[in-house]
Amino acid sequence: MYTLSAGIWEKFFKKKDYYVVIVGMDNAGKTTFLEQTKSHFVKDYGVLNPSKITATVGLNTGKVELNNTCLNFWDLGGQESLRELWSTYFDDANALIFVVDATRSDLFSTVASLFKEVMANEIVQNLPVLVAVNKSEMEGAAAAAEVILCSF
Repeated sequence: MYTLSAGIWEKFFKKKDYYVVIVGMDNAGKTTFLEQTKSHFVKDYGVLNPSKITATVGLNTGKVELNNTCLNFWDLGGQESLRELWSTYFDDANALIFVVDATRSDLFSTVASLFKEVMANEIVQNLPVLVAVNKSEMEGAAAAAEVILCSF
């Protein structure tokens, strides 16, 4: 009887945890992406001013709860010295977001190489992946179609 009750309780009331890794080159806007996500889905969340956001050293975390689902975000630093640590987070991830800075067309070939490196990981190949083209509203930014055609 306990097992049945526990199963019913879990089915209707326990939140399912999912883990989302956010990666991309440094200064692509990963932390701003996370902050905006939290501001839209976390009640009374005081979003950080984008001008106050500094480079992530290590990682930032965020949590968004919707109904019976809990999304846990890991925003990983994009500096070259930190990228080798990314794969340690892939094992526990359920999805990956790759952020591209649309204002840095001079880095598109580097971004493409980095994206291919991330996608070469066997674990990532089994995850849903979102490529988020960030800062596309800024003057001089490449359109999302241009980013895809140029880089990937």
